[in-house]
Amino acid sequence: MSPKSGKRYLGGLSINVILVGFISFLTDASSEMIVPILPLFLTEVLVAPMLIVGLLEGIAESTASILKAVSGFWSDRMSRRAPFMTAGYSLSTVSKLLFAFSTAWQHVVGLKMLERVGKGIRSAPKDALLADSSTPGTRGKVYGFHKAMDTAGAAVGVAIVLILVGILALGYRTIFLLSAIPAIIAVLLIFFIDEPRTAEHKPKKKMEPLFSGFRRFPFDLKIFILAMGILSVTSVMTSFLVILSTESGATPVMAILFYLGFNLVYAGFSLPAGTFSDRVGRYPVMLVGYGSLFAMFLVAMLCNAVWMALLAFMLYGLAYALTQGVQKALVADMAPADLRGSALGMYNMAIGIAALPMAIAGGYLWDVYDAWATFMFGALISSIGLAILLWLGLRDGSCRFMIPCKNQLNRVSRK
Repeated sequence: MSPKSGKRYLGGLSINVILVGFISFLTDASSEMIVPILPLFLTEVLVAPMLIVGLLEGIAESTASILKAVSGFWSDRMSRRAPFMTAGYSLSTVSKLLFAFSTAWQHVVGLKMLERVGKGIRSAPKDALLADSSTPGTRGKVYGFHKAMDTAGAAVGVAIVLILVGILALGYRTIFLLSAIPAIIAVLLIFFIDEPRTAEHKPKKKMEPLFSGFRRFPFDLKIFILAMGILSVTSVMTSFLVILSTESGATPVMAILFYLGFNLVYAGFSLPAGTFSDRVGRYPVMLVGYGSLFAMFLVAMLCNAVWMALLAFMLYGLAYALTQGVQKALVADMAPADLRGSALGMYNMAIGIAALPMAIAGGYLWDVYDAWATFMFGALISSIGLAILLWLGLRDGSCRFMIPCKNQLNRVSRK
């Protein structure tokens, strides 16, 4: 189904976009049944230090980072997205089942790496499929819808784990097994995807070096990917916030509730943020989002009460809603049409590679100095990425707050 033909659903969203939305909904419901209890499982059951909690966050992303670029490149070359999605989602599902049989923190680290390898295989092709199934005028809305579905699934997963832990009092291992059920359903839905086949998405006959397309990326796209790598400090904060909540006086159930609140805010604002970015430009929305992130770091750094931990989670959810879908839409906007998979893969790779040193540093600072040092480190690093992002948005004099970047929109409309 071409993005310029075929029946539209929900005001411009194609059937592929809706299907991918439900696939992500189910997958995140599965994943988020694990995320809020995994740091507790590590520290309470397997007696892992905080350094390992940080290491787990970082190494899981970095392990798969190269695969994100490779899978994006190969999906461009083969002009196919769905096979990579099938392989990636299947691998992640198997690894979730095996969490239940872990008896040492080393097992969890290895399985988490395996689960992220699955994500590495599927991420760029999935994002490219969304770009292929949209138009420049609806791309922010498409990615916003996807993030809303993705995070709504996360909220459902957290709500389920709240019931399983708080009411049914099930053990962590049983929850790991149950989490595989929605993941299996998600894999089956992939077979209903009808991939777009356009003139610009024919398989390439000539073999090209893996990262050769990087030279064809616009300058702004290269700098933007660099900024996203710096801002990847945001991708390793979830577990730190869960532990911060419990150290501030919250019970494990309350910490999971706070994480549910994060997901509800994330889901609720993602679609409006994406749609708004279609109208006013991507940079203004992202800059407000990263401003919220900086505020989160400040609140977490000063946190000494349960209400402050809750506020940190809410600011974190708002920051994610205003940035995650919008920045993927911007990458798709700026990339040459035949290199969208490669560009989205490089974007994901930059975040994954940088996440490891960020996570290790954050965990080390927590163990040596306490929580405030971890979040101060996050505030300092994120301010650098925010400055680069602000420079990109303003450097040509036309991308100002609440005014679409005309040059950018003209570039997008010509693709």
